[in-house]
Amino acid sequence: MKTIKQAIQSAIGFKTPKQLVLDEYMCECGQLVQKTEMELLFGPKAGEMVIVNAGCKCEDIKLAAEAEEAHRRMKKRKMDDFFKQNSLVNKNLQSATFENYIPPNQAFTDAKYKLVEFAETFNPDNYQNLLLVGTYGTGKSHLSYAAVKKVMDLGYSCLFLSVPKLLTKIKETYNRQSKFSEEEILEFILEVDLLVLDDLGAEYTNKRNGDENDNWAQSKLFEVIDSRAGKHTIYTTNLNSADLEEKVNSRNFSRILDNTEIIVMNGPDYRKKKF
Repeated sequence: MKTIKQAIQSAIGFKTPKQLVLDEYMCECGQLVQKTEMELLFGPKAGEMVIVNAGCKCEDIKLAAEAEEAHRRMKKRKMDDFFKQNSLVNKNLQSATFENYIPPNQAFTDAKYKLVEFAETFNPDNYQNLLLVGTYGTGKSHLSYAAVKKVMDLGYSCLFLSVPKLLTKIKETYNRQSKFSEEEILEFILEVDLLVLDDLGAEYTNKRNGDENDNWAQSKLFEVIDSRAGKHTIYTTNLNSADLEEKVNSRNFSRILDNTEIIVMNGPDYRKKKF
């Protein structure tokens, strides 16, 4: 005589799969596992017998961890490709790391540790900006690029942009043969978790006050800085505060200083040590 459950299943055309417990054992996690042979009821392999383990989630957890790791590697690979394709960085910076930056004095050691701490504790939900100010060749770009590498290793998206090169790249978009549109470039800048704007102010050095190109550059710079509201940005410049404000204009200068820690790196040009 059929049970009520069997009768209902029969009425709706549901077939009870064949099952045979082959073995039972205690998993390392402390759960009892049943090794069961059962029939597949649906799909292209319907009617075939398969062996499944039921009773603990260790195998599922392992597979989930492997899938998560594969996803992490794929995401990092995509971010690396994005960074390489869209960052505007000088070749001599590409080998820069925290390890190969040798500070000449305690002040520069302190600056290095601040960048290391910034990178290692990076949290996109708790944004902070940095402004590295100092004379030529003191390692501002080196440390900023090293920070970008570290943050990318943590799984976040980054861009490193030389400001003069960025403005040149935007101008190139006005040519129909340009690979990117201006909108796409600004979208890249908006979306990344960490942006470095390197050599801020250098793009205006030889321009007259009120020059049309100067006004265009300041306008584009405002779009870039304004789009980064609430997101981490590192700025570097060789100019002091008064000169930087004059070059980028007061509105841009005020935006740059918003929630920004200033790190001063004045000293001898380490590149000259090679001579």
